[in-house]
Amino acid sequence: MVPGKILALLSVVVILGGLVIIYSEDAIEKHEVWDCSFEEDETCIRTNITEYENCESEGQYDEDHCERTSEGIEDVTLFTDDGNYITSELTAEDYDVDVFDIGHNLAWDSEILEDGSVIYSEMEGNVVMHDGEQETKRANLDGVERLGNSGLLGIAADPDFEENHYIYLLYYSDDREVSEDAEEEVNDPIYNRVSRFEFRDQELTDEKVLIDNIEANRGHSGGRLAISPDNYLHITTGDSEYAKTSNEDLHERVQDPDFLGGKVLKIDLDGNPAEDNAFEDSYVYSYGLRNPQGIDFHPETGQAFVSMHGPWRHDEVNVIESGANYGWPGEKCGYEYQDIEVENTTDPLQCFEEWTLAPSGTTFVDDPDHEWYNSYFVTGLRGSIVYRILTDGQGDRIDSEVFYIKDELEYEAVNHRLRNIEFHNESLYLFGDGHGAAKITPN
Repeated sequence: MVPGKILALLSVVVILGGLVIIYSEDAIEKHEVWDCSFEEDETCIRTNITEYENCESEGQYDEDHCERTSEGIEDVTLFTDDGNYITSELTAEDYDVDVFDIGHNLAWDSEILEDGSVIYSEMEGNVVMHDGEQETKRANLDGVERLGNSGLLGIAADPDFEENHYIYLLYYSDDREVSEDAEEEVNDPIYNRVSRFEFRDQELTDEKVLIDNIEANRGHSGGRLAISPDNYLHITTGDSEYAKTSNEDLHERVQDPDFLGGKVLKIDLDGNPAEDNAFEDSYVYSYGLRNPQGIDFHPETGQAFVSMHGPWRHDEVNVIESGANYGWPGEKCGYEYQDIEVENTTDPLQCFEEWTLAPSGTTFVDDPDHEWYNSYFVTGLRGSIVYRILTDGQGDRIDSEVFYIKDELEYEAVNHRLRNIEFHNESLYLFGDGHGAAKITPN
């Protein structure tokens, strides 16, 4: 177990009482989070959060003589790369982190069933079920492979899964082999499909196509599925931005109700457009989104909350309403894209203007007896963090903070970036997009 306040960072230079201590990477078995300021050489040179206790002699600050503590942490600066410093308050919550090893490779989306089993999608076309001790089912979706950040993406289990074995999948459907190196193919669109399957034994059978020909590309496909408390399937789609494009017309299509990219789509579980969608006989529930990759529903209002990648920082969390226009490709969180004006837009719940979160999967804590109730947790691909937005009973934002930073000690538990998060039975479950999972429980 790793205490929640003892977290990881890249910095190895510390000033304590005027004494500069430099630790080599080989000498450090456990890192803490430094609260850093950066100078021109971009080295962490200051800390006010790491204290030393139980030292045998004054002035000997090393692993052999002292116990490190993170007591008193209030905020954190996380150095993720040359162009990005995550500056935020750091949670004071105390929790434990345990390994929850479900294997997997290139996982994208996941859901925890009532019996505690995990069902998840792998981008290379596999659907896997795991009971926490061993893999119990695996099926392959023929003709699907990973294409950049596309492939088999969203997955959702039917509310009556135990009886009907229905699952819903979002995947690209044009049945072509795409070279990772072919520029002309990178700039060609791919087409996503949302279908319902029966997942029995080791097979996906009885496909029913619900929505077809959703134009996308290998980077901006959106791709998250979620079923609301009133049993409607919500689908997030990206703006299908082609690689390195500056084509204004392409982005402006996000404002077109006939173009299914850059939207939240809403259908019933048989594929019919929801009655409260933005346009008559349309799948479109809301629009003006860039690349939304996380969605869950507020436990009291039932409204969808969506996380969205912005252009160079400027990420967002939005409360999704029918017919609402969230502004892309116009001004977003202070970012003006090619002087394109979009009117009558809805403001986000929270902007990230100063640093890049790169938000992916999200979850609400929906247990009224849980101490984190009404908290909306967002996985950040950049920096491997979990960000928390605290809301009230009406879904309004109260506060926000960095809740978790992946520790090097937990590398075997959650490998690579944090792709998704789920709440189940009093705990949060984190899923990396490489290997493994971690379970976070209040201490």
